[in-house]
This record gives sequence, C-alpha cells and structure tokens, in this order.
Amino acid sequence: MHLRWFKYNSSMNTSNDHIGRTIAFPSYIFISLLLFFLVGIGVRLLWLAGKSGFALLVTVLVISEVVLYWLNYSRTEYGRTWWLFYYLAQTALMLGVALVLHAHTNTGMSFLFSATICIVGEALGVWGNSHRALFLGIFYFALLFTLLFLLTERAEFYASLSGMLINGGAIIFLIAMVNQQLIERQKVMELAESLESANAKLAASAARIESLTLQNERQRMARELHDTLAQGVAGLVLQLEAVKAHLSSNRAERASAIVEQAITRVRSTLAESRAAIDDLRVAPLNLSESVREKVDRFTQATGIPCEAEISVNKNQFSEETTSHALNILNEALTNIARHAQATHVHVKWIVQNQTFDLEVRDNGKGFDVNQNTSGHYGLIGMHERARLTGGSLAIESNKDGTSIRFVAGMA
Repeated sequence: MHLRWFKYNSSMNTSNDHIGRTIAFPSYIFISLLLFFLVGIGVRLLWLAGKSGFALLVTVLVISEVVLYWLNYSRTEYGRTWWLFYYLAQTALMLGVALVLHAHTNTGMSFLFSATICIVGEALGVWGNSHRALFLGIFYFALLFTLLFLLTERAEFYASLSGMLINGGAIIFLIAMVNQQLIERQKVMELAESLESANAKLAASAARIESLTLQNERQRMARELHDTLAQGVAGLVLQLEAVKAHLSSNRAERASAIVEQAITRVRSTLAESRAAIDDLRVAPLNLSESVREKVDRFTQATGIPCEAEISVNKNQFSEETTSHALNILNEALTNIARHAQATHVHVKWIVQNQTFDLEVRDNGKGFDVNQNTSGHYGLIGMHERARLTGGSLAIESNKDGTSIRFVAGMA
C-alpha cells in the first residue's frame, strides 16, 4: 500500500501508476487478511459466549471496512467529498468494531491497534511523506491513545502504549523510509529524463551549429571562388577571344602580347586559388611564419613592396579567431593587388596576451567606403569574419590610400 502514492501524484506517468497499483495490491490483500483474522478471533469468542447478534454485527462492520479499502484502491478519480466520506466512515467502522469487541471480549484494543496501523499506512501510501499523511497519523494515534486511556486499566494501558509505540512506530517508520526511497527514486528518474531531454536539445543545437558552420563555409568558399577562379577564368576567356581576333587580322605581335598577359593572369589566378585552398586548413601553430609567408607571397605575385611588423606574444586566442584574422589579411592583400594600384603596403600583426591588432595600409588610389558593398564579397567577408570573432573592423580610404584595421579582445 505504501507505493500507491505514485497513483495520486499528478506528475507521475502512466507506467508509474501501473507499477504503484501492482505493488500496492499485495498490501491490500495483507490488510484484508489481517483484519479478518483479528475479527475472526473476536467473532468466535462472541459466538461461543452465545452473543451471535454481536458476532454478526462485528462481521458486517469489518466486511464494510475492508470493502471501503478496496473501493479506495480501485477508484481512479478522487475529490474532497470522497476523502471526507472515506475517513469518517473508516473511523466509525473501526470504533464500532473495537468497542463491541472490547465490551464482550479481550480483542478490542488489539483490533483497534492493527486497524490504526493499516489506515495510517494507507495514508502514507496515498499521500506520501506529506503534511496530510502526518496529520492523519497524529489523529488516529491520538484516537487510539485516548481509547486506551479511557477503556483499559493503568497497567494494561502502559503495556499497550509501550507496544503501540515500539511496534507501531517501527512499522510506520519503515513505511516512511520506503516512501522516501521511492521519492528519491522518482527524483532520479525525473533527473534522468531531464538529462535525456537536455542531451536531445544539445544534440539538436549541435546539429544546427554544424549546419550553420557548413553554410558559412559554403558562403566563404563562394566568395573565394568568385574572387579567384570565376574572375580569373572570365578574364582569360576575354583575352583568348582578343587573341583570336588579332590572329584573324594578322596582328601576331599584339596577339603574342595578349598571350603573355594571359599567362601572367593564369599564374596569378592559380596562386590565388592555392591561397583560397590554404584557407581551408587549420590555423598554423606558428603565426609569425604564416603571416610572413602571406606577405612574401603577395610581394612575389605583385612585385609591390610590403613592410611587415609582426609580434606574437602569449597568444590566448582560439584557432577560429586566428584563422579569421589570417583570412582578413589575405582578403585585404588580394583587394590591394586587384584594385588599389598601390606601390607600397604596410602590414601590422600584433598579438599580445588578450589583444589582437591587425592593420593593412596601402598608398593606392582608395575608394568610397560608403558605396554599396553588395557583390563585393571581399569586403563583406572581412566584416563577417570580424563579427564572428566578436571583434571590430574599421575601413578608412581616400585618395592617399586605404587602411583596414581588425581589432579583437578576449571577453
């Protein structure tokens, strides 16, 4: 019976209801057999004493009490009216049987004690270790104490009281401990369900993050391919068409010059494509060498002198932040090579503890920083990378040149 509290707790699920009912069933069998056994002794004594009417009355009362127990067990809906009726009726039946037996036999107080244990145990089973179960227990034990005091001799009273406190207290304590174990078990089950739900949410979030990461990578590769292969191949097609036109007009020298330009353009496109592929790799361990390599590659490909100021001291930034910074540097140098018409470039790469400072300056023709940047994947890409790292990107440009500065700090 002490497991039935699962059934009345609205937070429990259907499986817990089934488990609680299954385990409670033997408890109600035990209650029924115990009450019938105790009353059977009393009824036999009454019958032998020639008091068949009282024997019949006691039998009817105890059958009614057991029937109420099973009605309470079988119900699926409970309200205030039912509980008020149930406990008043059970109390009246307990007192009726106990008083009749006590008046004519010596089994009345034994029955009352056992009946009290049964109904208090059921209350613990129904309500758990709650204030309601505590109040019901106090009420029934106070009732038992009062009847013992009023209906028994003092010597018998103290002996019965000792037995009640020892035996009854041990039984109630055991039921309460089992209830507590069930409560802890249910908490563990709920925690396991919460963890499972949290793990499912984390898995969904991880999948979403992975999807967004792949999407960002596709966008980045789209920018890279647009700025390298697409433009390079398109320019090569135009040059080859021009070569064809000049050859048709017997202008071999002009066609040869265009072919030389096309070869130079192909090499430049190949170098830029390799740089884009290199960007897919994990950020290198030696940042200084990586920055120096990009600067040297830029100078070799364009012939534009590039001064590099590089200082990396106690880098505390993640590989992701470092990788985005390297890509910003690469895109800035690529834009200079394509559009700036610069004759000198200065790169500053300073990483100091929790400060990241990257600046790329040129003395080119500049551009309008307020123009619509839609379609300018290089500029868009730099801003996106700065946003992803939580840093800031500032672009200043005029007729004397352009400055691009990326600054990031540890949160």
